[in-house]
Amino acid sequence: MLTKSVSRLIVLFLFGSFMVGCSLTPTQIPEPVDTLSWQERQDQLARFTEWEISGKIGIITEQDSQSASLKWFQEEQEYQIDIRGPWGHGGASIFGKPGDVTIDIAGEGKFHGASPEFIMQERLGWQLPISDIYWWIRGLPAPEKAYQHSLNNNRLKQLNQSGWDIQYLSYNNHLPALPKKMRMSRDGLKVTLVLSSWIPR
Repeated sequence: MLTKSVSRLIVLFLFGSFMVGCSLTPTQIPEPVDTLSWQERQDQLARFTEWEISGKIGIITEQDSQSASLKWFQEEQEYQIDIRGPWGHGGASIFGKPGDVTIDIAGEGKFHGASPEFIMQERLGWQLPISDIYWWIRGLPAPEKAYQHSLNNNRLKQLNQSGWDIQYLSYNNHLPALPKKMRMSRDGLKVTLVLSSWIPR
């Protein structure tokens, strides 16, 4: 009798432990899967006209290499891009809207022009195509300009446009997925963007 009682207790204990283990095991919620076609992706990404991005930017020229923190605030056609740390200065801020751009370079002052590309070329000796990056940073080719591209899972893998070669190295888990790391190069200038926070509004 004692042996049977002990056996029953062991069975009950094991069964109870199994049930407790089952109740404590968290339910696995499958991650959403990005299955958009390339056309669907373009349509959805084009609707993102306001965002806040944080990350890092690395710039390599034929004479120098620098890295800096990056913040990009976009509200429709107006934007503010803050770059902190490069070029031997405290950084720079770019404030822009169509036809009116101001670049505030720490230690040098404010400079005005019709485009950020013109001011950057004049002050720094090189430029970034901000008007195109507005599209590229979303994983889109800029409209009304010729381009060549290749896709991976219906996302841009490589883009050639405006004389630039853009490599998309990774994407985040947003739906639709947004670029997380990209590399742009042209004429001895290489730019790497690592976007740690990408918040569409």
